[in-house]
Amino acid sequence: MSKERQKYEIYINDRLLILMSETELSTISTDQKSLIMPYKGLKKSLFQYMEILEKSSRFEQVILFAADLGLMYDDLKSLLNWVPAAGGIIHNQEKKILMIFRKGLWDLPKGKLDPNEDFPTAGLRECQEETGLNALQLKSKAGTTWHIYRDKKGLRCLKKTKWYHLNLVKDQIPVPQAEENITDIQWFTIEDARRLSPIHKSVTVLLNNIS
Repeated sequence: MSKERQKYEIYINDRLLILMSETELSTISTDQKSLIMPYKGLKKSLFQYMEILEKSSRFEQVILFAADLGLMYDDLKSLLNWVPAAGGIIHNQEKKILMIFRKGLWDLPKGKLDPNEDFPTAGLRECQEETGLNALQLKSKAGTTWHIYRDKKGLRCLKKTKWYHLNLVKDQIPVPQAEENITDIQWFTIEDARRLSPIHKSVTVLLNNIS
């Protein structure tokens, strides 16, 4: 864990489980329906908070705080299947970005790491595979997101996705990867992409951070 990190924002069904250093409590926004609780080191209690976000709409976010943020995050990670992933925000020469439509939602190309693959390599590969574009150049980091979801066996997984900015260095026509349930693919201005609906909240947050 980076020494500078003061919190983790982990999406569960587009709601947030926030793990936070207790020194950051003063930064909490009260605009949303929030449950704020201290983490006392009991791992099994974390299941309770995950279930609240999975099964109820009572709270938009659950905030857990502790003196040792790293230990709290490690406790959560130890309870879940670990899924490293990477994806990209593809920019063309007209300063538009490429969005895909998958399983009823607008999204960005992404996918799991292959064995022994690093995050930047996976991000480039997934963007190439899901869009059919091979003239892509990795530019810079775009952020990191975390999700908790259930796999086909019903087991909870913690997915960490690292995102990258990529440039399309020559004109090509994108082709959606049908095997990944991608049914549409389009270029949008950043402003129009931010207004797309339905869309994952985490993707909107990424798009809002583009200057």
